[in-house]
Amino acid sequence: MKRRSRLAALLVALVAVGMISGVQPRDAARAGDPLADAKAKQQQLQAELARQRAQLASLRSTAASLGRSLSSAEAHLKSVSAQYEQVAGQLAEVRQQVADVKNQLAQLNHQIATLSEQLTQVAADIVTRTTDLADREALLQDHLRTAYEQSQTSLLEVLLSARSLDDATNQVGYLLTVSDQDKALADQIALMRQELQIKQSELEDLRNTVGAEKAAAEAQKAQLVASQAQLAALQGQLAALKREWEAQKAKQEAALNASLRAEHNLAQEIAAVDAAAKAQAALVKRLLAQQTAGSMIGPGGMRWPETGFTITQYFGPTTFVLEPPYTYDGVYYPHFHTGIDISSGCGSPIVAAATGVVAASGQPLYPYDLAYGVIINHGAGIQTWYWHMQARVIVQPGQTVTQGQLIGYEGSTGFATGCHVHFAVNLNGAWRNPMSYLP
Repeated sequence: MKRRSRLAALLVALVAVGMISGVQPRDAARAGDPLADAKAKQQQLQAELARQRAQLASLRSTAASLGRSLSSAEAHLKSVSAQYEQVAGQLAEVRQQVADVKNQLAQLNHQIATLSEQLTQVAADIVTRTTDLADREALLQDHLRTAYEQSQTSLLEVLLSARSLDDATNQVGYLLTVSDQDKALADQIALMRQELQIKQSELEDLRNTVGAEKAAAEAQKAQLVASQAQLAALQGQLAALKREWEAQKAKQEAALNASLRAEHNLAQEIAAVDAAAKAQAALVKRLLAQQTAGSMIGPGGMRWPETGFTITQYFGPTTFVLEPPYTYDGVYYPHFHTGIDISSGCGSPIVAAATGVVAASGQPLYPYDLAYGVIINHGAGIQTWYWHMQARVIVQPGQTVTQGQLIGYEGSTGFATGCHVHFAVNLNGAWRNPMSYLP
């Protein structure tokens, strides 16, 4: 009897304190309860739904920030596009300038080539004219020298020395002819000298013109080089602007697509979890309704777990004193028997007091209590406990049993000095007097 009281005291201490190395019989008793499992699943889904909704709120905040960034990127794209168009216009102008300079340079080179040919021709003409002038001047000098020598003889001498009048006439005519030829030759020489001066002046002008044209060509070449350098710089700038524009556009599109995908995916996940939570809530409601409707065990709704038994200990406080006395936080707790002890003899069959689902079997409180027992959930928070059974496991957790179904055999395992059954009723974690539920 004292051993049975020790078991009762242990059960009271375990349930009342719920703190012996983290073991909580109340939680163990609920294992395998479909309603408890459904509620736990519902809580998990609700927590997941809350987490996802918080994530959606964060995503929407991020999307709003992204929207502002996209607006900024769009404005930047417009700015880049304007710069691109401006540089493209400048590039077209520079290209036209380069083309104009090339045309001008080609014309200058053609003019320089033409002037060079003319210069060469004039120079050749001057050489030829100079040679002709020298020849004529030499001829004139010869004529003058001859005329001078002949002038030393008078015309009378020419006439006297002539054999005939005809010879004298011819001699005088010859002298007169030579004088006219010399005069004409002198006139030609003067004209040639004048033409030669003109040619030399023309040559000098051509040389000056060619020099000016070459200087202009060099200036055009320098301008062409500068324009080509500017063209290359503008082309590089244009290429950089194009790359930046394409990068900004790609970034904008990628960010937008990512935001849309993330929001769409999360919305789908939330919808799925929400649907699962609703389904789970419906399951909890259905299970609760089923168990409440089918398991509201009122007075006399249970049957005795044995037949031909003797009650050896009733429910309630006793005069038994624990050794050592049980205290918690300095408070003494007197012994309280949490159920009733009945005995029909060792090996007597034990049956379920009501229909329910097995929550635990075997040694649920091992290693603190080595007793074999069965805990059954009947719904609406009602459990029945059967303790000190023989070490023969008849039913398994999760198994549905009906009222009167065999669940084990009377024994004396755990804190017991003899064979008996400790039968207890627990309602929402509180021990109730089993006599209130028995006929």
